[in-house]
Amino acid sequence: MLESMRNQAQSWIAKVILGGIVLSFALWGVGDYFMGSQVEYVAEVDGKPITDSTFIQTYERQLNAFRATLGKAYSKELAEERGLKENTIQTLINRRLMLEEAQKLGLAAPEAALTARLQADPAFQSPDGFDLDRYKIITRNMGYRTTRDYEDEQRLNLMVNALQQAILASAHVNDRDIRESFNREFEQRVLSAIIVDPASIGKKIKIDDAQARAYFEGHQQKYRSPLKVKLTAVEISPETFTTDMAIEAADVESAYNERIAEYTTPERRHARHILIQAEDDEASRKASLDRANAVKARLDAGEAFAAVARELSDDKSTADKGGDLGFFAHGVMLPEFDEVVFSTDIGKVSNPVESQYGYHLVKIEAIQPAAEIALKDVYEKIADDLRKARATDEAYKVSQDLENALGMEDSLKAAAAIMNLKAVEIGPISADEALGDELLGSDAALRVRAFSALPGEIVEIQELDDGRFVALEISERIEPDTLSFADAAVQVYEDARIAQAEEKAENIAAEIVARAAETPMETLAQQHGQPLYISKPVRSSGIGDEADWLTPTLLRQAFKGADKSVLPTPVKVSKGFAVVHVKEIISPSDDKFEAEKESMRVEVERAKGAVRFARWMATIRDNHDIIVHRNILERF
Repeated sequence: MLESMRNQAQSWIAKVILGGIVLSFALWGVGDYFMGSQVEYVAEVDGKPITDSTFIQTYERQLNAFRATLGKAYSKELAEERGLKENTIQTLINRRLMLEEAQKLGLAAPEAALTARLQADPAFQSPDGFDLDRYKIITRNMGYRTTRDYEDEQRLNLMVNALQQAILASAHVNDRDIRESFNREFEQRVLSAIIVDPASIGKKIKIDDAQARAYFEGHQQKYRSPLKVKLTAVEISPETFTTDMAIEAADVESAYNERIAEYTTPERRHARHILIQAEDDEASRKASLDRANAVKARLDAGEAFAAVARELSDDKSTADKGGDLGFFAHGVMLPEFDEVVFSTDIGKVSNPVESQYGYHLVKIEAIQPAAEIALKDVYEKIADDLRKARATDEAYKVSQDLENALGMEDSLKAAAAIMNLKAVEIGPISADEALGDELLGSDAALRVRAFSALPGEIVEIQELDDGRFVALEISERIEPDTLSFADAAVQVYEDARIAQAEEKAENIAAEIVARAAETPMETLAQQHGQPLYISKPVRSSGIGDEADWLTPTLLRQAFKGADKSVLPTPVKVSKGFAVVHVKEIISPSDDKFEAEKESMRVEVERAKGAVRFARWMATIRDNHDIIVHRNILERF
């Protein structure tokens, strides 16, 4: 397969790139664990390192996406449960290998493809289209030093994505594959379940001292004190310098003049158009022009522009709206179209104007003249911006002076003293406690530094996202240690009670399964005092019934069972242990299959492609020396 790909590298793979078929290589990441100050290797591929800084930058970006997706449901524990750290490092390794394979194949990302990708990215758009200033700001906020750094990264992504897409697209399916997948996807089942809730049993369970101590001895790894650190911190905030900073009126006026474009709204026009499409040949364009002139004659005779547009315009996206294009500024539309719009009077209909699409008739509905915000209306804002900018500059200068002082003194506290800066002692403090600390709780990067640095390391000054500069010096690390039974007793008793309740609940559920063959589910539920749940017709994906007891695991097991059967083992769900009965199987109709066949074909091809890609990736990995340094990875 690879030989075939090499032979076609300049044809269909290149088309994949130019077609903009891009798979996401976004990872997920973390914001509040530990990054070391010394360069360490999280993994190595053929002896070439993936550094801790590379890992943490990617991990941070991805956790931000994870946090944004989940909102209030986000937690550090959930991120750990989803295996985000492992996901991140393995994807970085795979990306490194795929990039090498793409380079072997001679793949390249044409500038046109890169430009199209950047200009089409909604993140970089303003109402007038691609916004260069916005592009610079967003890429800098993403952690890229320059836009060129970001573009270099995207070039690599285009190459890697094209290779992956080529492999995915190489899978083919037949009608049998589609029918089997369709049946799995659209079959419905009605399920019932008796759910034995440990909480209903746990209320009656009493744990004595011997049971608690036995549980503690078997689970000591659960009961450890958290890592704690003791440190000195110096904060240099721009806000410190803003209070007494005077801004001259001349400076405000100068800044206003420099930024006048920000305070000027360009002229905008509200236009309608009628498009008469034309092909590239001369005869077609002449016929289209004749049609356009005939339409113009109808408009000149008094017919309503909107009505004619609905009847005749070939621009289907605007015809239903009477050709309405809304308001837009100069330079947004095609140049030839734009020129006519901004030279035609209100209420007038233009002569046919030619573009690559055909001939347009344009009518101007309204004009919003250019407007300029007066200096007096933005004076205070500009003054405040100048004050903040100068305060940031001053804070930076002070941070540099502190860095020089650190080179002459033996501690952060001593360096702060000669600079007349306040040094604060913090701790001993744990990571959870740090979230409530006024300084450490304000920034994830500070917490990363606080819990990764070691006593005696060189003090580095960090610039935070809000413009502050902070230096931390670790004086002591108190490593996690096993708690005594006395210190953990309260939690141990509770954990032992919960464990015993779950064991009893699982045993009761197993007893119900054993009797379910000859006893109705309703009777069993009554005899054991447990609730009986009955679903609506539901698909294996959960579509049809959103009840919380219908977990993916339960549905996966239930759709393996035969009609009228009870699953042979209880299924663990959030409410407890479920004894599941398949009450009814509803097969999808042939008409439904015909309606879904083509969309299913795409899904099956994608699924087969993913399997093929996974196998290819495994083969590639087998040919390389890959080492993951788990001791380093676990620090994050």
